[in-house]
Amino acid sequence: MNIELRKLRIVAALSEETACYSAEIWIDGVKAFAASNRGHGGADDYDQLGTITEAEVDEWLRANRTAKVFHGLTLEPSLEHEVAHLMDVVEQAKVLKRKLRTNIVTIEEGTVYTYPLKGRPPAAVIAAIRRTKPAVEIVNDAGEPSIAKAVDLLLAQDDAAEAG
Repeated sequence: MNIELRKLRIVAALSEETACYSAEIWIDGVKAFAASNRGHGGADDYDQLGTITEAEVDEWLRANRTAKVFHGLTLEPSLEHEVAHLMDVVEQAKVLKRKLRTNIVTIEEGTVYTYPLKGRPPAAVIAAIRRTKPAVEIVNDAGEPSIAKAVDLLLAQDDAAEAG
């Protein structure tokens, strides 16, 4: 089951206890739900638009995703947690893309690093990095797959910190 968010709008100014957002949830290329949260601490609202139900999605997620530990609590996979994760991916990608303007971002042995340009040309900074670390992956040069990999690594790092 391929679950994706489209037309995601996060309204930070209205987000109090939870993220205030609206989005479309597409499953296997078909619009399945209209999702939203008003940002006041309640659960997400899902309006079913297709034939698949929230219960069916939750059942599939429980069978195909692992539970996450958050501050000592085990959270079973659910559509609400999947949507939250997908929102995190979108937000982290935006932050990372902004960093690419003023930093060289690398992936080194499974860890993401940033090297500020500080007015230097990017090619010079990349050349200096490659001299000392020839096997480094430069996210700035590699495009969307590398950005996605960096986002996954950053989110995994956040998850590990929250689990402890």
